[in-house]
Amino acid sequence: MTTIGVLGLGLIGGYAAETFLTAGHRVLAVRRPSTADFPSRGGELVENPRALAAAAEVVVSALPDDAAIRAAMLGTDGIVAGAHAGLVVVDMNTAPVALKEELKAAMDRTPAVILDAPVSGSRPMLAAGRGVIMTSGDDAAAERVRPLLERIAPKTIHVGDYGTGIRLKLVINMLVGANTAAIAEAMVFGHALGLDSQTLLDVVGTSAGGSMGFPFRVPVMAARRWQPPTAPARLLYKDLKIIEAEVAALGLPAPYARLATALYREIEAAGRLEDDLSVVYEFLEPRSGGA
Repeated sequence: MTTIGVLGLGLIGGYAAETFLTAGHRVLAVRRPSTADFPSRGGELVENPRALAAAAEVVVSALPDDAAIRAAMLGTDGIVAGAHAGLVVVDMNTAPVALKEELKAAMDRTPAVILDAPVSGSRPMLAAGRGVIMTSGDDAAAERVRPLLERIAPKTIHVGDYGTGIRLKLVINMLVGANTAAIAEAMVFGHALGLDSQTLLDVVGTSAGGSMGFPFRVPVMAARRWQPPTAPARLLYKDLKIIEAEVAALGLPAPYARLATALYREIEAAGRLEDDLSVVYEFLEPRSGGA
């Protein structure tokens, strides 16, 4: 049994915590109004991230944004303050490369080890065994936590030096943004041509035009099932904004990424970021006259 602290019990962190509990591990989380029911599910609560780090052998961090990451990791009562020899921090957060490097520099001043280990895949994809975790950093630490992470995503890959993971995740989510918008646009086009959603799913999804996201996105778009979200639009939009800043800094044109970001900016303006990321379908439909 391993004592594991989970920072953030959202879609990914919550799934990780449930997986660890099912496997018989001791799982801790920080006391928050949103975590009040965690003990009823077999977990334990501590007062702050510092106490979480102090009590844990492994900490998995899956937080929603940069501000939450900074507070939980670098704050007075943060993970760095509670770090100790033998602790491995598995940073699953999607964040700017510079922030990842800042976290590494702070953790390197402690006896603990931090891994950059973003996860690719929504909760349904993880449940279907189709998620990917990309660990990067210390080889020995990555090997130590690999059996735990494989419970979340059987495809857990050590991809190299620290920071390689987040760079790969940004490339992946650039494609997720562009691909989700392209699927929505193709659905609108197909419907306008008189094709039904099931035919599109059965035929296009298995063709050269299909993608891993196709069988997950099309049923949601067809049913307009924006709630509850498989993954809220705000998470993809957050990542697309990070990508937009990174490509700008690199001087890359990245037209598809910029178009996807612009679409999700419209979704933000409409107050729809808590809807499923597939809601982009609704924002493309009127442009071709609907169906």
